[in-house]
Amino acid sequence: MTLSTADTSATRNVFGPAASVALSQLTAGSDAQTFTATGEEPHFLIERPLPAGVVHFRLKMTSPLARGRGSLCFDTGGGFLDSERVLLPELRRELEIDTHLRLEKEVKAIRFEPIDKPGSFRIEHFSIEPVPKATLYVRAIKSKIKEIQATKKTSRAIKKGISLLLKGDFKSFKGKLIQSLGGGVDTRAADYRIWRENRRITDAQREAMRNEIAAMKDPPLISILMPVYNPPEQYLRLAIESVLKQVYPHWELCLADDCSTKPYVKALLEEFKARDPRIKVVYREKNGHISAATNSAMEIATGSYAALMDNDDEIAEHALFKVAQAIIADRAVDMIYSDEDKLDLNGMHTDPFFKPDWSPEYLLACMYTCHLGVYRLSLLREIGGFRSEFDTAQDYDMVLRFTAKTQRIHHIPDVLYHWRMLPTSTASGASAKPKAHRVAQRALESWLQTVGKPGRVEPGPTHGFHRVRFDIVGQPKVSIVIPSACKRAKVRGEDTWFLLKCVESVRKKTTYKNYEILVIDNNDMSAELEKELQPYNIRKVPYTAPFNLASKMNLGAQKSEGSHLVFMNDDIEVITPEWIEAMLEFSQQAEIGAVGLRLFFPDGRLQHCGVNVLKGNPGHPFYGFEDSQSGYFFSTAVHRNYTAVTGACMMTRADVFWSVKGFSEIFPLNYNDVDYCLKVLQTGKRIVYTPYAEHYHHESVSKSGCHPEELKAFKDQWLAKWPRDPYYNPNLTTTECDYRIETDYVA
Repeated sequence: MTLSTADTSATRNVFGPAASVALSQLTAGSDAQTFTATGEEPHFLIERPLPAGVVHFRLKMTSPLARGRGSLCFDTGGGFLDSERVLLPELRRELEIDTHLRLEKEVKAIRFEPIDKPGSFRIEHFSIEPVPKATLYVRAIKSKIKEIQATKKTSRAIKKGISLLLKGDFKSFKGKLIQSLGGGVDTRAADYRIWRENRRITDAQREAMRNEIAAMKDPPLISILMPVYNPPEQYLRLAIESVLKQVYPHWELCLADDCSTKPYVKALLEEFKARDPRIKVVYREKNGHISAATNSAMEIATGSYAALMDNDDEIAEHALFKVAQAIIADRAVDMIYSDEDKLDLNGMHTDPFFKPDWSPEYLLACMYTCHLGVYRLSLLREIGGFRSEFDTAQDYDMVLRFTAKTQRIHHIPDVLYHWRMLPTSTASGASAKPKAHRVAQRALESWLQTVGKPGRVEPGPTHGFHRVRFDIVGQPKVSIVIPSACKRAKVRGEDTWFLLKCVESVRKKTTYKNYEILVIDNNDMSAELEKELQPYNIRKVPYTAPFNLASKMNLGAQKSEGSHLVFMNDDIEVITPEWIEAMLEFSQQAEIGAVGLRLFFPDGRLQHCGVNVLKGNPGHPFYGFEDSQSGYFFSTAVHRNYTAVTGACMMTRADVFWSVKGFSEIFPLNYNDVDYCLKVLQTGKRIVYTPYAEHYHHESVSKSGCHPEELKAFKDQWLAKWPRDPYYNPNLTTTECDYRIETDYVA
């Protein structure tokens, strides 16, 4: 990459007279603050050390025409890594940032990428300054006072602060103070504001919807079930008003009051009942809690589908229109769910959840389908509706039982539901209702009994997430197939062979007993290596044909004896002793075709946690991020479905492998694993990723990089058949695999 040293006059006003700055794919304008990006990766390389700690980052950029997203990347000694990158909101005419960033390590240099595409822009201000501790705490105290005044939670905040000081917990006290300064650049909030602006419904769109509704044959009646118990008056009114604002007219709102004690509740319900004949109200004789109240609402429902709604939330005005569209497109559909966001106490939309399409293994980790949820009413009644013994997790329990009966499930990738973030609501955080987490685990245990799968439920990575452990049936034999060039390499400073270290780690750490190891070499293994491998009881299978990794793995599978196959690179080292068990729990299930695990680079950064295929391009989400990265809504930290998993360590049943004719040998080096997973998906089976099996992966030590001709062959094979990844929401960017919101939109 060509760097040119910036003219002092062109950067003095922007980066300061002491900064040493180099430009790449940028030209400086005449006014010393205007620049033109000439390529796809324009950036300033700023040679300036910064100490570890908190820095104050300020940026103001303007541009009349250019649009793009920038970032800051810090070199802490290992080069500019994605894990040390701070993404910036998109530049649209003007971008202004004033925040504090925490630097965990000393910084040697800064790479500032103003935009990610050609265009002209002006930098009005750019500064990154260390904040002395004394100054930091003064700023934090002032910011905290403003926050308390704005939220009117003075007494509560003071009590909490005094409590921490009395306990001697000065670390938490200081942490709470510094939190008030802001924890970085909130790109998702800025991106979501743009997303909502782009999708604001116009009068012309409303008219088009009404015309489409008028042309519908047999439009479905949708019954909205809303249990009511003492909600704040203003939020109950807003909830019902959001139903009345629906563009789609074929609905009924079934309200079941659960003996509310607030006098305004009945008056308000009667007011709305008088306003619209589609609003029906039933008053329960005694308080029975949420399941009983929802069942009471269901008793008066007459629609073909039931939508669930809480008494303080809102639905988008086109929500039921989108649902009706989905039903008419597929009259056999039994369950529909949409994306969702949250409403804070100021009425601001925040924290959107852009969900994957139907992902059964993700549902076992968390109640991800949630709102807006719409269910065929006859099937909802068939399973007995809601069960009071699962109150606080009643929707989760119902959906688990419902999906045990049907897989005709449709996802609408649009934000149709808005959760109200009240202090007692799970929308304000799973920890708001700790009981709900325990009840959800009981619901999963009940589901295991319902579907006849012996197992147990363990806690997941945090509140609201779970790990389901399936009992392994018998002791099936597992064949570990390791293709290897048997080359010497340095592993953690030791001159050895990756293959030796791989086999050694498998034999010494693996707890599962019934497995074999097959090494597929090029018939040229050195006598020295062969001797070193003797204690580990491997089967050596010589491969003598021209190089083709797919062919090599197929040969290993042919020579194997196991009912389950594990394809493993020779540059793998085992971390989790129970890794085979963690993969077998899923691989043994008839509806699952392949299982992958979590891989790390030797320095602990993420290498693999599933594969997305975006516009025909396979990619690893959160590649190179720190191991603390839990992914998008814990996507890297729980079991869930992906389009593919890497062949660096993949388990699949032998019968599945041969049913799709193994690995396609038209992919001699790359993409044979992704191609295999797509072939498996075509048979109706699922691909599962589990984070509960972990290995180190010394990536690409035994093969050279990607080849354009293989990517072209992969796209020729799959792009038309697989235009979008069902496990990656279309509202997220397809230029990266990091689950950023897509802000470019064409209606």
